[in-house]
Amino acid sequence: MAIMLGFTAGVGLIEGEADAQDMKTEPEAADSAIKLPAVRVRAEDTSHEIPNTNEITLGIGRMPTTVRETPQVINVVPQEIIKEQRLYTLDQALANVPGITLSTGEGRGGLNGDQFRIRGQQARGDVYTDGLKDFGTYTRDIFDIENVEVIKGPAGEYFGAANLGGLINETLKKAHAGTSYNYDQAFGSASLYRGQADVNYGINDNIALRINGMYNQSGVQDRDYVFSNRYGAAVDLGVGLKSKTSWHLNWRWLHTDSIPDYGVPMILKGGVYRPITSEGLNRNTTYARSADRDNSDIHSLTSSLKSEIASWFTLTNNTRLTKYERNYSATTPGACSTTACVNEFMAGGNPLFPYGAGGGVAYLSKGWGAENVLMGNARFHTGFVRHDLKFGVDINYQDENRYAGTWYNRNNNQTLRNPSHASNGAYVRFPRSQMANADQRDVGLFVSDHIQLTKQLALFGAVRWDAFQSTFAGYQISATVPRQKQNADRWSPSGSVVYSPFDASSFYFTFSRSYKPIGTDVSSQVMIQPSDRAQNGADFKPQRSDLFEFGNKTDFFNKRLGMGIAFFQINQNNSYYYDESGDVVTGFSDSGVGLRTRGVELSLSGKITKNWDIYGSYSYMDGRITHSAAYNGNQAPGVSHNNFSVWSSYNVSDHLLNPGWGALKVAGGAQYASAYWANGNFANTARIPYQFSLNGMVSWEMKHYRVSLNANNITDHLNYASSFSTGRAVPGPGRSFIGNVGLTF
Repeated sequence: MAIMLGFTAGVGLIEGEADAQDMKTEPEAADSAIKLPAVRVRAEDTSHEIPNTNEITLGIGRMPTTVRETPQVINVVPQEIIKEQRLYTLDQALANVPGITLSTGEGRGGLNGDQFRIRGQQARGDVYTDGLKDFGTYTRDIFDIENVEVIKGPAGEYFGAANLGGLINETLKKAHAGTSYNYDQAFGSASLYRGQADVNYGINDNIALRINGMYNQSGVQDRDYVFSNRYGAAVDLGVGLKSKTSWHLNWRWLHTDSIPDYGVPMILKGGVYRPITSEGLNRNTTYARSADRDNSDIHSLTSSLKSEIASWFTLTNNTRLTKYERNYSATTPGACSTTACVNEFMAGGNPLFPYGAGGGVAYLSKGWGAENVLMGNARFHTGFVRHDLKFGVDINYQDENRYAGTWYNRNNNQTLRNPSHASNGAYVRFPRSQMANADQRDVGLFVSDHIQLTKQLALFGAVRWDAFQSTFAGYQISATVPRQKQNADRWSPSGSVVYSPFDASSFYFTFSRSYKPIGTDVSSQVMIQPSDRAQNGADFKPQRSDLFEFGNKTDFFNKRLGMGIAFFQINQNNSYYYDESGDVVTGFSDSGVGLRTRGVELSLSGKITKNWDIYGSYSYMDGRITHSAAYNGNQAPGVSHNNFSVWSSYNVSDHLLNPGWGALKVAGGAQYASAYWANGNFANTARIPYQFSLNGMVSWEMKHYRVSLNANNITDHLNYASSFSTGRAVPGPGRSFIGNVGLTF
């Protein structure tokens, strides 16, 4: 700590000396000569450099303006990283964020799609877009996304119910002044064929229209018989772009037509389950069948209104309406755990494939969701104290009908080594008698204040009150229940102290608390067991998560390079629920336990030199199970002790090209996560090996044209994209290549 303080002080002195030197010149002339060209150059070159993520604007009105001003860890995957690495889906982008693991689950198929754990805490349903809920469970394509932000730790004071370990926010591409045309065409391994267009048309100085479109056809490298076809469009109309009142209306559509990959079985050896592909099964082996499918349509309409009513007061109103439908079926592996299966496989034999979930999950979901956030922002003084007060109301509602599928003519007769992908006439139906309905509504009132006591000392305080209600009726595993209802009213507070000894450095301490009532995961798990859905008369206690965090955020080189360091602890209680008699009812997903995760996280991003950019982060986490007679003291599942991600790019044009021959850039990096216990495995009996991927890129851009080549997982390491307890794990892609050509006008 002393070293960090001394280092920060040195940074402050260096900046102070620089400022003093600047003041020796004529101030007005210096400002006009330096600042205006800097703004112009950055505007032109934004797509060519990795930014200092501390300075990124979040675009979520009820939070502090920038990452730097937020006293909490926020990892940002900026647009330049998305472009350089050729990232197409949300899970690909989040591979750059340490401490995130994916889960493949059951839940009538509801736990597939984008289902994440952040620092070992469940984050299903905690995906947002521009600060509003992104309703539905599906694989998200990021063709119309500017940045991806991960807010680490409880954030109930801003977002309400759930958000125990953090949340994921996507920032939409919005219409802006001017006219531009961009198109990229990619070809790659596993029959990748992708086109992506981004057109911004300035109607006049105040009105613009931005259109994004995408089509994607691809398989998965070294995974047979699985593919993902996606088509999407997004239109954003911006009005009042240079006015005190602005409005954006955004429509998004995403269609998916895929065969899902539920992975391979775990095999029991020496008392520990491990992925069978790590014990000799060919990594390209899949068990998907021709009747499997993941077909979805997501439509979303978002209105964002912002008005500066007075110099000291701004009013915003953001509204979203989403309608989604998903038709899903998948072949589900089970563990190879019997003596006969293990011995036959290890001897080179070909035993029958072990199935889970009766051989395959199947469901049809039809749902919709709506949210409106109305907020006022007042900036004023009380004596010498400056206030930035935000207050408002957040109302959201979600409703879903889910039909459990019934298979006909299905034969579970595949083998482990040579599975057949033919369904042989099997088909699935979704009878109305097996339909369940779940809904949830949340009314939240929130207020926060940023109190600037002195130039160096500030206080943050926020509190939110939520009135949450969930209901459930209909089919539940094998029975039908009448309408059930559950209420939960809770306060979610947070408080922070921020000390900034220099303009470019700040230290903070934060405490925050979030609650997650039963029934918040309408689209990701429609209450398959009584302990996971509303019950009349039951006094279910919401899960509670408390964050304690101390950190520092510092900028270098006139804010071109940013660093962050944070020490944190998250305590989660009530991962189980209580019935009306006070007895513990074990939940399906978290097995009636509490979790405690503590660790440290470091990040560095921006420009080291004129031509050298860096983007990296590291986290160490120690997760433990608490409040459990059976598992107390065990390591928390889904928590990898050591995680890092680093990406660095260098513009070699000055060394290799003559002036006027464009920009030549080389880049590379690695992602690593140490071995961890599989998601949902509280007994610590299912181990996922360490993950490692070495990646590289070379690109050349000249005037309107660009060409790039990416190589991913260069060492061809056997990684695992997700896992589920002792049952199964999904192998990740092998070595792959992506070529891209693009045009800009």
